[in-house]
Amino acid sequence: MSLLPVPLSRELGTLLSRLKLRRCQAVGDTPTVLGRVWIHGSGEVRLGHRVVLDGRMAPIELHAMQGGSIVLGDDVAIEGGASLEALQSITVGAGARLGAFCKVMDNQHHPLRGNRHERPPSVPLVIEDGVTVGSRAILLPGSHVQQGATVAPGTVISRRIPPRVTVGGSPARVLRREVAG
Repeated sequence: MSLLPVPLSRELGTLLSRLKLRRCQAVGDTPTVLGRVWIHGSGEVRLGHRVVLDGRMAPIELHAMQGGSIVLGDDVAIEGGASLEALQSITVGAGARLGAFCKVMDNQHHPLRGNRHERPPSVPLVIEDGVTVGSRAILLPGSHVQQGATVAPGTVISRRIPPRVTVGGSPARVLRREVAG
C-alpha cells in the first residue's frame, strides 16, 4: 500500500518522468518513464502526450545527432532495449508500439561497398499511426511502415510496408492482410 494519496503519487511519477526527459526539446502531458532512458546527441527529441518509455528490462536509447530529430506521437509505447538513432529524421506516429530490443535507424553509418569511411546520406524513416513493431525487429533507413501494420519479431525492414498487413522475415514479406469487413 502506498503512503501517498493516489493523485499525489501520480503527480510525483509525472515529475520524475519529466526529470528523466529533461534533454528533450518538447514533452507532452503525462509522460511515463519506467527504468532507464538514455537521450544522446545534440539533435531534437520531441515526445507527444501520454508517451510510455518502459526501460525496466534494459535502457531505451534515443540518439538524435546534430541536425537530426526523433518525434514520438501521442500514446506511443516503447519497451526496454529499443534504440532509435537519427542523423536526419525518425517519426513515430500516434498509438505506435515498439517492442523490446528493436533497432530503428535512418543511416547505415558506412556504405556496404567501397570506402567504409564515408558516411552515406540519411533517409527519413516513418512509422505511421497504430503500427506495432515486434521485439528485435530492425528498421533500416528509408523504411516507411504504413498505418495499422504489424511487424513480426525479428523482422528486417528496408522499404515501404503497406497499411494493415502483417510482415515478417528477413527481408520482410507480407504474411497476412487485414480483411475489411
